[in-house]
Amino acid sequence: MFNSIFSSYLNIDFFNIDLKEIKKEIFKLKKDDPKGKIITNNGGWQSQSYREIKKPLEKLFNKINKSILTVQEKLNLNNNLTLTNYWININYLGSFNKPHHHDKSMVSGVYYINTPKKSGNIIFTQPYTVFPTEKNIDIKQHNEYNSDYWTVKPEKNKCILFPSYLQHYVESNLNKEERISISYNYEF
Repeated sequence: MFNSIFSSYLNIDFFNIDLKEIKKEIFKLKKDDPKGKIITNNGGWQSQSYREIKKPLEKLFNKINKSILTVQEKLNLNNNLTLTNYWININYLGSFNKPHHHDKSMVSGVYYINTPKKSGNIIFTQPYTVFPTEKNIDIKQHNEYNSDYWTVKPEKNKCILFPSYLQHYVESNLNKEERISISYNYEF
């Protein structure tokens, strides 16, 4: 009998949200704090961490909270997950985010606001090597059992939720137009 053990997850939803007011709020926050902060971003701009949801983002976080309920149900959790913090990411040409994980939460995520072509995928990596590196393994098709990494293409209005322990990074933006996203963490 073939069993799956120690599985991980990605929950992906698309929201139909008018992003005009959200973008306006993001550029206001950037204007108020042009330096931002540097954590995993190499180039680009990352906002401070916020706990209180700003008014233009309320509709978005109401939808994210519904997606969080799906994850909560799939994980069979009795406790309710709640938003602990969020921040804004703007990646300009050549900007990227280094490998990292979110060690003080249960569920993390990203919501894409502006995603020009070749603006950088998010890559999730296995915490271990699937096959010995010295072996030349010929794989017919990659899947969750034989992959060392999983690539997700950013798309406008895409919401991704994943376990906070999952290591990930964002490839360089190869487009002159900026990629804009909001990242967030949830816990009990």
